[in-house]
Amino acid sequence: MDEMEQLAKSLMQCKSFKERQQNLNEALDHLSFQYSHLYIMLFREMKKRETEYNDTNKITKWLSTSKSNSYVKLHEALILLKSNNIIAKETYLFNLRHMLNQTIENGSNIGDAVKICWLIEKSAHLSTIYESLKHLIQKVKKLQNNKRNSRLRNIEQNDPFESTLKNDFDQLHIQGAQHKNQIWPSIIQPTHYNLVHDLPRFNLNCFDYDHFEINAMVNRRPASNFSQSQHNLTIVSQDMDGAFIQWLYYLKLHKYQWFFNGLSYLEIECIDEDNIEGFISKVNVNFIPKGAQKKICISTKALRDRQQKFKDLILSLDLEVTLVELCEYMTYMRDILHYPIPNKNCVVGDQLQQDIVLIMEKALNQVLEKLAASRILISLSLLGTTINKYLECSLLIIGNQTFMRHQIEKTTLLAETLKFKVNNVKKNFN
Repeated sequence: MDEMEQLAKSLMQCKSFKERQQNLNEALDHLSFQYSHLYIMLFREMKKRETEYNDTNKITKWLSTSKSNSYVKLHEALILLKSNNIIAKETYLFNLRHMLNQTIENGSNIGDAVKICWLIEKSAHLSTIYESLKHLIQKVKKLQNNKRNSRLRNIEQNDPFESTLKNDFDQLHIQGAQHKNQIWPSIIQPTHYNLVHDLPRFNLNCFDYDHFEINAMVNRRPASNFSQSQHNLTIVSQDMDGAFIQWLYYLKLHKYQWFFNGLSYLEIECIDEDNIEGFISKVNVNFIPKGAQKKICISTKALRDRQQKFKDLILSLDLEVTLVELCEYMTYMRDILHYPIPNKNCVVGDQLQQDIVLIMEKALNQVLEKLAASRILISLSLLGTTINKYLECSLLIIGNQTFMRHQIEKTTLLAETLKFKVNNVKKNFN
């Protein structure tokens, strides 16, 4: 234990992430070469724990049996929890809510609870859990602050010299603040910084450890008094550049944002291998390699075929489908929901959104049918994977501003129905 603590301290003392990573690699290389059997044990144990902490059956089992080190195991489990394992997240959410409420009521294990709260708040892959528990997390933090303040008051009561120093410092602080307020009005304020309200703003949030998701918040431009000519129409003027940059980051094609910003939604939808060179010449800004051109054409074809694919899915989901087929459908939906959905500046009506919600409704019926026929639910099974993908699709729909309010409410209701059914599945640990 002392050696591990010494290694951790030495890594934390590194001045940069690069230096820390280099030292860690050297330590692992030394361990694998000099103590290969221990290295294998360490690797297998980490893989075992990752699997265990992402399996809802095993999660429920060790949460109900582990008492002494439950906070330590829960902290580690949240670190190793996979971002797309929504079933496991729901299980942890239930237990975390119970744990935090118990801490607030009894005032016990505040330090351990705060450490878990800090992990939830700072980890991007736990953002959905944080949103559900942030009110409890704030209460736990407040509880810790109250405990710290109480301890400080006890110190002041027992040490009059400490109290005198604090009063002198407070008086000095007040005098300094008053002095600053007297000087502040004489400062000349700069006048050459003006806010530009017509430019798009982008907020980059880390979605997971291995990739980034871009949430684009684009200000709506004032409506012009004249109709814009078709050849000047672009996704920027259509207020679609935010959705497209998010899509391009998903495809890892964001370096070619300049190309898409020079085209309209309809033009992008029509891009194929025969005409992409012409569109590049039209934008006339830069060069796109052949490999990237091919990837763009494949992606725009998926965008172009999306409407017909949805119609086919609606018909297929009315029939009997196998679990393998259902998983494939959900995989497709999870992928295609990252693609930009046109707003009212691009198309008339919301037929695309209606089809998506209808697919989710029909898919839920299929999932519930498979769930009812299953005697046990394992998160890493084909059914568990399908449920996870369904819930991921629900989150993508709920977070998309092109959907109407009633469509989001219906999608939320469908997702909550599935969660309720999953939580009431009979568990079997044999």
